[in-house]
Amino acid sequence: MKKQELQQLFKNEILPENENPYHFQEPQRASFTIEAYNSMCGDKYTLYFNINEGHITSVYFYGFGCALSKASISIMCKSMEHLSPKNITTLSDQFIFAMDQEHSTENADKKIQMLQQLKHFDGRVDCIKLGWEAVKNHFENADL
Repeated sequence: MKKQELQQLFKNEILPENENPYHFQEPQRASFTIEAYNSMCGDKYTLYFNINEGHITSVYFYGFGCALSKASISIMCKSMEHLSPKNITTLSDQFIFAMDQEHSTENADKKIQMLQQLKHFDGRVDCIKLGWEAVKNHFENADL
């Protein structure tokens, strides 16, 4: 993707997602929380998960960071609701692998594929992967 195309994608997709993120608030209750923190740039979010009968019923997040990290976590939260922890781990693995390689995750929704296209946007892969890596690490080590 050319630099101009990446800039358009950022302007048309990331900025609106950043300005109106999905479930960007601290809920009153959560089954558990996950911290996502990038010590290099200071982006820091808390992810709030509610689980019932082995499936995630809602995912909220709150914190601060750049437009890319915030938009990526917003998209991630939408994509993880109603999944099992195993499916969340699989989705996170696939996303992170695709971000580190030269191909996209097959069968991913359009928003996830759009994020993967931005991996060449001025070295900002860590911003895009921040929440995904935190969730992957949590669910790989959790007893749910």
